[in-house]
Amino acid sequence: MKAIVKSVLFCIVFTALFMAASFLKGFLPLEYERWSHGIIGTLVAFITTFIFLRIDKRSFAQINLVPNHKTILKFLLGILIGIALMTPLAVLSIHYSGAEVEWNANSNLLSFLLSTAPLIPLAYMEELGFRAYPLETIKEKNGIRIALFITSLLFAFYHIANGWSVSSSFMGPFEWGLIFGLGTVAGNGIALSTGIHYAANLTTSAFGAAGTTSLLIVNSHGTHAPANNHFQIIISGGLFVFTVILIEFYIKFTKK
Repeated sequence: MKAIVKSVLFCIVFTALFMAASFLKGFLPLEYERWSHGIIGTLVAFITTFIFLRIDKRSFAQINLVPNHKTILKFLLGILIGIALMTPLAVLSIHYSGAEVEWNANSNLLSFLLSTAPLIPLAYMEELGFRAYPLETIKEKNGIRIALFITSLLFAFYHIANGWSVSSSFMGPFEWGLIFGLGTVAGNGIALSTGIHYAANLTTSAFGAAGTTSLLIVNSHGTHAPANNHFQIIISGGLFVFTVILIEFYIKFTKK
């Protein structure tokens, strides 16, 4: 119970400090808002982690937060996994909504990747804030299942604190929090989960409106909002069941 309380407190402190430090973004040009958001959040997450590790008399290495020769490879593998997971979900969602998709003639892969590069520190910030100290601390004392469930709940509450609706926070961040958490456990650190997180957001960003650098333009005229909302619930529920199966399979496999 003590580990859970410490992890909850960690996330509260991280979120509060991050919100307090957000005023610093006002000193930078608006076009760098996402970069500043991710970098400030990462610095706050590191400071919070340092404080809590000092209190615990533990090191960064003990929560698998020290890079090694496999870090980049795990990150790249995470990107492949994230694209493989998110692409069919995005395609199904768009298809079922009745929207039309076309290639963006005013964009290309390079401009798309450059414009979405801030997604990397944004993903790393949240992985550091929820899947490093909190997850490792709970996992050590209470096991994988409880660690994944609690940190996913905290991840959903974090999004609520940032203005998301309750339904949106539990039909997205909660399920993906389980996936990111499993990636952290399986990868012995947040490199793999950061890759998955970045790729999931990257894939979503590939579908956008005209006038953006997205690779594909989604024309949503004539879409069926109520039906699409119901389908989003089905997707969310299916993703949750799929993730739980993956978690149970991983636990069973690693016990052998």
